[in-house]
Amino acid sequence: MNTWLLCSGLLALVTAAVHIVAGQRDPVKPFLKSNLEDVPKATLLACWHMVSVMLLCGACTLIFIGWKGDAQYYTLTYLIGVIYVLFTVVLIVVGTYFFKFTALVKLPQWVLLLPIGLLALLGS
Repeated sequence: MNTWLLCSGLLALVTAAVHIVAGQRDPVKPFLKSNLEDVPKATLLACWHMVSVMLLCGACTLIFIGWKGDAQYYTLTYLIGVIYVLFTVVLIVVGTYFFKFTALVKLPQWVLLLPIGLLALLGS
């Protein structure tokens, strides 16, 4: 068993659940009620759910490999860790563009994504 990866995967699973449940209430429903045209609305909604799939797949992979502790898959877990760190970078850059110095508060998702990535990197 690889505790770093297992913890990373469990935190990723919680994050995916928060994304799917709270995300539907907070950003998605108001966005769908907006006056944006249907094609960009459908595209952004599809992207939202692609992120949901990515978060769930990453979480399941990290949990499975963390539970098995099989070192032959550590390149994959390293890549997943890098992806989560890059998600953090994207949130900070986009948040800074829109919100300047309050970016870390306005888009707090980085608080969950960065530890997932760092734990996955540590476990790899």
